[in-house]
Amino acid sequence: MPAMTTDLMIDARNIHKSFGGLKVLQGVDLQVGRSEVVAIIGSSGSGKSTLLRCLNNLETIDAGSLAIEGAYLCQNNAQGKSQYVTERQIKAICARMGMVFQQFNLFPHMTVLQNVIEAPLTVKKVKRETIEPVAQALLAKVGLESKQNYYPSQLSGGQKQRVAIARALAMQPQIMLFDEPTSALDPELTGEVLKTMQQLAEDKMTMVVVTHEMGFAREVADRVLFMDKGVIVESAEARRFFESPQHDRTRAFLSSMLK
Repeated sequence: MPAMTTDLMIDARNIHKSFGGLKVLQGVDLQVGRSEVVAIIGSSGSGKSTLLRCLNNLETIDAGSLAIEGAYLCQNNAQGKSQYVTERQIKAICARMGMVFQQFNLFPHMTVLQNVIEAPLTVKKVKRETIEPVAQALLAKVGLESKQNYYPSQLSGGQKQRVAIARALAMQPQIMLFDEPTSALDPELTGEVLKTMQQLAEDKMTMVVVTHEMGFAREVADRVLFMDKGVIVESAEARRFFESPQHDRTRAFLSSMLK
């Protein structure tokens, strides 16, 4: 499957995904440009997280095509089913993306610094003396340079999530995916994580963020998508999305979230 030269970082077309008889994604199209920040909002069960997991191959799609920076993960075959490239190609393509989950998934027996350097050491075979200064700079970037020798049990939830962001960045991704990164946090800890994400946006990192934080979506995202029942109901520039939503379902959802 040939690669294209493009500034289109993510090109997902007509994505279908079912779990058994449950259709979770029904013909989803998503294009994300270089340095663009896209927020995806919607009710629980609307398909938001499944879409994100399909982008980095944590889930495989049933039909449709997925390309990352012009390199195809999969395309439809003659039978109309998604056919993936080789495992080696998949790993190379997915290495361009970092992902931050709802839960922090830090290694409890490792220090903050060890958590950040572990993947570059083991996956990319980077030398410790090369990656440690990079990791320390990333911890400084997320405001945790003084915590590098702490263990996860010694950190707040917000601090753990910022370590998780630094850990993802240590793999030098071109795209960052965030799946409800503040949903497991107390409200007072949410702000520090959103501030870190806003800084990434200001640094021109390409980002796709599944979130229930309407303020973040309005102020930081370039574009906002509303998903419902496995389809993208509405997509618009952030300000226009919130000021003049076009679809009844979008208006009802925003009304319930912004009360």
